[in-house]
Amino acid sequence: MLETLLIIHILAAAAWIGGGLLNLFIGPKMAQSGGETALIWLGAVLEAVSKYFIPAGTLTLLSGIALVLVDDAYDWSAPFVWIGIVVVVLALGLVSTVMAPAAKRALAAARAGDFPKVGMNARTAAVTARVVVLLLILTEVVMVLRLGAS
Repeated sequence: MLETLLIIHILAAAAWIGGGLLNLFIGPKMAQSGGETALIWLGAVLEAVSKYFIPAGTLTLLSGIALVLVDDAYDWSAPFVWIGIVVVVLALGLVSTVMAPAAKRALAAARAGDFPKVGMNARTAAVTARVVVLLLILTEVVMVLRLGAS
């Protein structure tokens, strides 16, 4: 059971971080192409938020909590456990309340031809995505090192 949970936890985190890194790499190239390509890309990213990123983040959180519940080696007093929980909840919150709404506004503005609004909202979404990916990578380091565990 422990090994299965650990595999699920690692794969979910890898999917979340990997998807975020891929988006940070390809996203600007799609945006620069403009037109229909940029609209299709932005629509695909928005769909991925609800169908891929939030489920991967939620699975990361739930499998991490389950690991603490089943593994006697660590408990709720370990700093790395709380750092992981706080950062994952923060990252999910940022994606849900800042990044996705900004991307939706950018897509709506692009469809309406309001390009200054597209740029402003796309920058907000992009900066938030960068912050989330950076937080997740730092948390991955904290998890691997088991920061503060005895």
